[in-house]
Amino acid sequence: MNVRDWEAWAPPGTLALFGCWIIILNYLVVVEYYRHGRHHSRIPLLGGALLTTAIVLSPLPRPARFAWIPFVIDPGCLLLLVATVRAVLQGRYKQ
Repeated sequence: MNVRDWEAWAPPGTLALFGCWIIILNYLVVVEYYRHGRHHSRIPLLGGALLTTAIVLSPLPRPARFAWIPFVIDPGCLLLLVATVRAVLQGRYKQ
């Protein structure tokens, strides 16, 4: 790998590491809740957003079509999406 490759991969790699770290922490919060009943705060969109940004900024040409996947695998994003859809379907969300 030459210097240009490192320059191209440094920003998306850093964002991917932080995004994965936050997603793992969100999973640990869910596991902690189900195992011990302790409630901790999740970071709703940050992990999914960082990992999606890393995918979009990747120097590879085709992974941008998979940029929606981090929002589905992150429990903070997924639970927020489910709660939003539920609120809209029940008529609680007024525009």
